[in-house]
Amino acid sequence: MRWIDRGPEPPGVDGYARQFTPGWVDHFRHGRGGRPTDSFWREFRSTLGVRTADICWYCERQCEPASEAGGKAATVDHFKPRSRFPELTYQWTNWVFSCRRCNEEHKQDKWPALGYVDPCAGDELERPEQFFDYDTETGEIVAHPTLTGDARQKAWATIADLGLNKLDVVFYRLDWTRQFLDDLGMFPAGERRAFVEFWFEQPQEFRGAIAMTVARLEASGEL
Repeated sequence: MRWIDRGPEPPGVDGYARQFTPGWVDHFRHGRGGRPTDSFWREFRSTLGVRTADICWYCERQCEPASEAGGKAATVDHFKPRSRFPELTYQWTNWVFSCRRCNEEHKQDKWPALGYVDPCAGDELERPEQFFDYDTETGEIVAHPTLTGDARQKAWATIADLGLNKLDVVFYRLDWTRQFLDDLGMFPAGERRAFVEFWFEQPQEFRGAIAMTVARLEASGEL
């Protein structure tokens, strides 16, 4: 996971919010009426996805078209779930571009007391880079070693509940990282910085993990 700039709210969101939010609030907050069936947030799925070339904002794998039946199909996740925060159902700032697996199979309607790490956090101190580190030996995302207390618990809850270290994700992440390091090693030391900058200019899976790998190389003086 890495920080994503969601971009400005597009036209139309506010109109849907005014028209349909009350029904969600009535059902989940006050127990009135049946569960609403509207889902107009889906109209903005492509607007969100273009920010990362349709790469999931949670697991960082490439999503497939929403029409596909598999776990990598593109969806819009409500970061704070509708069942617990119905007021945010049509809030642009509560929408996350996500693969179906992260959204519907792992995260679902969970919301722990401390919440989750927000991939679009406005406060720099609350962004993923402050919470996570990457183990280049195992391919796993781990809590940043400087974290303690609630922050550490929040990081590990995010990793566990979003399935960021599921076996197949770890496998592809590790393979991707090793390929990056192999490619980097092919360049003379004086040209490696240019390769890294070029790599980050392109839409890439596991960009967050690679960024943490690069940060480690910089800290050790290898880059």
